[in-house]
Amino acid sequence: MRAMVLEEYGKPLVLKQLDVPKPKAHEVVIRVKACGMCGTDLKIAAGKIPDTRIPVTMGHEPAGEVVDVGSEVTSLKPGDRVFAHFYVTCGRCEFCRTNRESICRNLIGRVGFEVDGGYADYLKLPETSFVKFPDNISYEEAAVLGDAVGTAFHALYNRGRLMPSQTVLVMGVGGVGLHVVQVAKAFNARVIGVGRDPQKLELAKQYGADEVVQYTEPTDDYVRRVKGLLEEGDHGVHIVVETVGTPASMEANLKLLRPGGRMVIVGYLPGTTFRVDPLWQLLEEVEILGSRACTKTELQAVVKLVARGLVRPVITQRFELPEVNRAFEELRQNKILGRAVVVP
Repeated sequence: MRAMVLEEYGKPLVLKQLDVPKPKAHEVVIRVKACGMCGTDLKIAAGKIPDTRIPVTMGHEPAGEVVDVGSEVTSLKPGDRVFAHFYVTCGRCEFCRTNRESICRNLIGRVGFEVDGGYADYLKLPETSFVKFPDNISYEEAAVLGDAVGTAFHALYNRGRLMPSQTVLVMGVGGVGLHVVQVAKAFNARVIGVGRDPQKLELAKQYGADEVVQYTEPTDDYVRRVKGLLEEGDHGVHIVVETVGTPASMEANLKLLRPGGRMVIVGYLPGTTFRVDPLWQLLEEVEILGSRACTKTELQAVVKLVARGLVRPVITQRFELPEVNRAFEELRQNKILGRAVVVP
């Protein structure tokens, strides 16, 4: 089979011919039909994420058809349509047992980070890593569920504790942010989309944002413009979902939170920090929350949202497997408006 392998950090992936994997007792092999791509891939390839390994077949958002199962597999069979939860966890620690497996303390690995991933013709993972999806969701759409949509759902539902009619500010309306917009609208929230690129802002409006604001610096002007969109007597937004993660954007968006509001950090720039006044945070009871991927239970809820048409995966570009390096360059240059998928 073909696979795009990261052999050296900071270098292009290499197209290699590898053996098709064979499943052990509790493992499943799928033929990959599509694999999503996101900015995290660039960080992995650059060696900016701790604990990754090389060589590794990249691609952490795979979807495909089951073609082979191990002797002890009971929940899946050849022909099933599945996508992967990209955290391969122990299933036994406190966090796995309390539906917080994305912070598993005995993590076996992450698909496309330390465990071989979906930029390949075939993929082998434990049976428990896969989630089924129905026929009215395409393989390409399913490939976006495991990260972009699942991450959006976890950030709003689990970490942000979003309630209907609350106001959500989505900082960055790219591949993840566009799905945060949609999940928030599925919860009947008011949504303000923020970004630098006018094309992405227009796309955010098409996918449900009630208002869009172009982010500019100095940030005081940006903060003033967002406050001008709030209703009279309102004290700020209930939730900020930060998909960008620059110090400037996070410090500006803290000023837009209402008392008791929550900033949920999804995006980040490795090695950066931002300033918080602890007295202000104490007096206003503002929360700053990290949000790491999602759980398998949440992915099952996401499948239902998409199957009902409440959230539509935003796929704007498609690349063939040997084109992954070109796709990375387009992603690096911010040319991909929504989500890109690799189609072996």
